[in-house]
Amino acid sequence: MLSLNLKQQYIHDLVDWIEANLTDELNIDLITRKSGYSKWHMQRMFKEMTGQTLASYTRKRRLTLAAMALRLTSMPLIDIAVRFGFDNQQNFTRVFKSHFSLTPGAYRRVPDLLTRDFHSRISVPRSWVTPRLTEQPALALCGEVVEWECRFGEYIDQHQHVVAQHARDFIAFAGQHVRRGWLGFQYGPGVHSADQQHISLFQALESQYADVLPRNVQNWTAEQGLYAEIDWHGAPEEINAFNAEIYYNLLPSLGVARRPGKDLLQLDLKYSTPDLLQGTFYIPVKR
Repeated sequence: MLSLNLKQQYIHDLVDWIEANLTDELNIDLITRKSGYSKWHMQRMFKEMTGQTLASYTRKRRLTLAAMALRLTSMPLIDIAVRFGFDNQQNFTRVFKSHFSLTPGAYRRVPDLLTRDFHSRISVPRSWVTPRLTEQPALALCGEVVEWECRFGEYIDQHQHVVAQHARDFIAFAGQHVRRGWLGFQYGPGVHSADQQHISLFQALESQYADVLPRNVQNWTAEQGLYAEIDWHGAPEEINAFNAEIYYNLLPSLGVARRPGKDLLQLDLKYSTPDLLQGTFYIPVKR
C-alpha cells in the first residue's frame, strides 16, 4: 500500500505528464499505460487524491486552454478543436457551450475575458497567496515597451527567461532612482501566423519620475476601477508561471472577469533583488 507522500508524488508526476500532453491524443487507456497501474486503480487513486475524476480533469483543462487559444490567437475554430482533442468543430462547439454557456465564436468576441469557469492545473496551494478585490485610483505611468510573439503554449515554459532578463535589467536601473516600479503585461493574437500570440511588456515608472527616463518613452494611464490585488514574491523566472496561476486559479476563485487593460506588477525596489522580486499584481477585473 502506497504512503500518502508516495501517492502525492505519483499524482504530481502524472499531472505533469497530462499537462505536457493536453494537445496530443490523450485518453484513459493511454494515461493508464503511462501510470503503470490498472485503469481501475489509477482512476480510483486520482479521485481519492484530487476530488475529481481523471476524465473530468482532462476535459476541463483542455476546454480552459481552448478558451485561452480563442482569445490569444486567430486560429480557426476547427484548428483549436482538433488541437485540444475534439473530433470535429460541431462536437467542440457543443461541449464548449455546455461548459462556458457561450459558443466558441461568441466567447472570442466578448470584450471581457470570462474566467469563472476556468479549470486550474492541480498543484499544491500557496498558503501565502490571498487574492482580494480592491478599488484603485487612476495611475499615470511612463516607460518603455518591449513586444514580441511566440507560438501559443510556449510563453509560460519557454519565454520565462526573456521576461526574467527584462525584469532584472529594469530593477537594476529603476532601483537607482525610485522605491517602486511597474511591469505591465498585455497579451493578444499575433500577426505573423494564426497560432502566434503577441506579448507586450511595459517597463514603467510613475509619471512624476519621467525625468529619469530616456526621451522616447510611452505614456499610459491605468483606469480607475476594480482590480484583483495579489501579493507575490519569487524569482524573475517565476513571473510567467504565476501569471498563469492568476488566470487559471485565482481569478476564477474570485468569480470575476478580466476587463481590458494591462496586468500590472508593482515592484518594491527597496526589497527586490535580481534573484528575488517582491511586489503586488493588479489585474483589471469586473464582477
